[in-house]
Amino acid sequence: MNGIIALQILGGVLLLLIGGEWVVRGASRLAIAAKLSPLFVGLTVVSLGTSAPEMAVSFATALRGQADITIGNVVGSNLFNMLMIVGFSALFAPLPVDRQITRFDVPVMIAATIAMLVASLNGIIGRFDGIVLILIMIGYFAISYRLGKKSGNQPISDDLLTPEIVEEAAETLGRRVAVIVWQLIMLSAGVAALVFGCDLFVDGAVSMARILGVSELVIGLTIVSAGTSLPELVTSVAATIKGERGIAIGNAVGSTTLNIVAVLGITSVIAPSGLNVADQILRLDMPLMVIAAMLSWILYRTGRTIVRWEGVLMIVIYCSYVGYLLKTNGAFG
Repeated sequence: MNGIIALQILGGVLLLLIGGEWVVRGASRLAIAAKLSPLFVGLTVVSLGTSAPEMAVSFATALRGQADITIGNVVGSNLFNMLMIVGFSALFAPLPVDRQITRFDVPVMIAATIAMLVASLNGIIGRFDGIVLILIMIGYFAISYRLGKKSGNQPISDDLLTPEIVEEAAETLGRRVAVIVWQLIMLSAGVAALVFGCDLFVDGAVSMARILGVSELVIGLTIVSAGTSLPELVTSVAATIKGERGIAIGNAVGSTTLNIVAVLGITSVIAPSGLNVADQILRLDMPLMVIAAMLSWILYRTGRTIVRWEGVLMIVIYCSYVGYLLKTNGAFG
């Protein structure tokens, strides 16, 4: 049995690596073909794709009444995104921070984390809370799209629309559409590999955690959240190595926001009786998530670059949190 679990974990990691490569390649070329900034693609398209595992796990656990895993998965994934993903990516190369990140996206991320905490204070995240979060998601996408469009596309004067220019423009448009379609196929294949690889990894990791006698809440906060966040980690590291650092940091920030407004929002709407929030997560994990979001904003504004020592700091904070969580819940005996 332990051998099967090990194969599940290894197979999942392999698929995550392949999927991450395809997602970065497809997304970066899609951004160029569609004349969208890599930052916008990282904040939306890539973030939605790599958040698919969180969505799938949250749906399944919410419908089965396992709210501890559902909430733990969202909170744990966000802590992993903000601390481990950005921190680990910064070990490979400094991460320059776009002004849009500090002026718009991180403030939205902070507002979303505070909104989640406030909605949880009565012990349940209900359908109304979910609808509000979904409306925030729609507004976030609309504004991000406007900010992400490249400027400088001036309208063509009617005097310049000669038959030759129109024919050349049509050929160029046809090539661009073909490129966009192909990159969408690659992006979809990458996301599919990420989702399937994540499923294998989480199944194996949860089985191993249960053997160790860890509670569902701790499983959600650690094993499941880290497993479902591996696509974001692999994608961000791959993007950093390839020099697409707008995708790397945008993916981490975008995924954190989308985990709340999209994953938690939709899940709380479809859950039969809402999502019950455990006292433990209200006392420690959610406040830490808000603190991590604010710390991210401070570090992003300092020099507008995440350097190696800041990445190490983020990793140390996350590892200390996980170690404390496992120790206080009896995972170490």
